[in-house]
Amino acid sequence: MDLALSKPRITGFLHHAYPLSIVGNYNDYLPWFYSNYVQLICNTDYFEGINDHLIDFYFPNDPLFSFPCMECFAVKPEFFDNKIDIVPFMINSINKKCYVYTHVDEFFIPNRSAYNYKHFTHNILVYGYEKNNFKVLGFDQNSNFTHTEVSFKEFSLGYENANYQLTILYNYNDYIKPKFDINNLVRSLNDYKFSINSINGNGFLPENPVFGLNIYMQLDFYLRNVRESQQKIDIRPFHILWEHKKTMFDRIEYLDDDFIINKEELLKKSRDLVDLSIGCRNTALKYIFTNNSKTITDLLSSIDDLFYKENIFLDELLVNLHK
Repeated sequence: MDLALSKPRITGFLHHAYPLSIVGNYNDYLPWFYSNYVQLICNTDYFEGINDHLIDFYFPNDPLFSFPCMECFAVKPEFFDNKIDIVPFMINSINKKCYVYTHVDEFFIPNRSAYNYKHFTHNILVYGYEKNNFKVLGFDQNSNFTHTEVSFKEFSLGYENANYQLTILYNYNDYIKPKFDINNLVRSLNDYKFSINSINGNGFLPENPVFGLNIYMQLDFYLRNVRESQQKIDIRPFHILWEHKKTMFDRIEYLDDDFIINKEELLKKSRDLVDLSIGCRNTALKYIFTNNSKTITDLLSSIDDLFYKENIFLDELLVNLHK
């Protein structure tokens, strides 16, 4: 039995990709999606080795529970008197049309870079089963976001050896129809433009977060450190940067002409930002293979160009939306 999945609009981090894979089967979520996914946050703890995420989309609440058109049920082993037998629990959940987000030690999970190599607890989404295998979604050993299979036995070992066993059941909520929130969009764009955070929720915030356009200064700092120390480069912030620009382009296409006066001109400038950001990601990939410091110098120049052009673009977009 398989539950339907779609190609998510964001894949940079699994806490976005998993819920979007589920809600993407429907169009009801699009008004909410395009009202959000505007603000970016930089976790400066990354530079101290405390956190492994440098740049991410900002949600004031936990993104795993933020989707209004999904019902979420959190399950922890300590909630129950008896030990959870994870295989029948998963099968029963899928039979009830619930997708299962949980954590496993990828040492036991095939098609993962840690498989039979090192112990590494990571999240995974289970959406179906066939014979004695679960069908799962995640990053494979080649860093591709894709579908793979894992036997019941291996999955059970992965779950039992994980050092964190939070499980979330997702069920699409078809009786909530989110509406597009222009006020939230304008507020978020202002926050992003002026590098502030005007909304606080109950989600995790690092000690010294950086918001909005100021993330470019942090990227500059990060790249100079990479060049000087010749360390490996993390591709994820550049992938998120590209997904951010692509989402903005799609958002402008989605907006009615009533909201935007110079739509075609804004689309053209937004497409330029998409192209620049994919160029940044590709240059970062090039450095992974060449380890040539000149590549970092080129990337720094492209980041500066992207910052300058996005600043101008945001001014024009906000003028249009205010009108």
